[in-house]
Amino acid sequence: MIDEVGRRHPGARSEVAAAAWLTVVPTDSLLFLVAYGEWSARMGLDDDHNIGETTLCAYTELHGGVLVLDDKNARKVATQYGLSVRGTVGLIADACCRGDCTVTGASVLVDDLHESGMRLPFPKGGFEQWAREKKLLG
Repeated sequence: MIDEVGRRHPGARSEVAAAAWLTVVPTDSLLFLVAYGEWSARMGLDDDHNIGETTLCAYTELHGGVLVLDDKNARKVATQYGLSVRGTVGLIADACCRGDCTVTGASVLVDDLHESGMRLPFPKGGFEQWAREKKLLG
């Protein structure tokens, strides 16, 4: 999956690999490869689209936790097969509710994500309104 990070932004791979808060985990065990094959069929993987999502689903199925996915179709499949899924913007809204950041600060962060090319379900500047309509901000 770390290879996917550098596909569009070559310098990003080394930055992610150097991040102290991340851990690179092995994904070459037989158990993982079997799970990956099952998730690959579930995701309809037939080219390099959704490799990262497929990898994360297989890992989460084996190790538990909350899966962070933003791709709508991948989220639907993961949820259908019983994985607990959350999106990036939902995590940011959760941080606001916990008091870890302000809505204004979160809006700036989400606008930066928007400018980076991330597809979001609202226009730039629309985080707060969207999150309130979805009842994510309490």
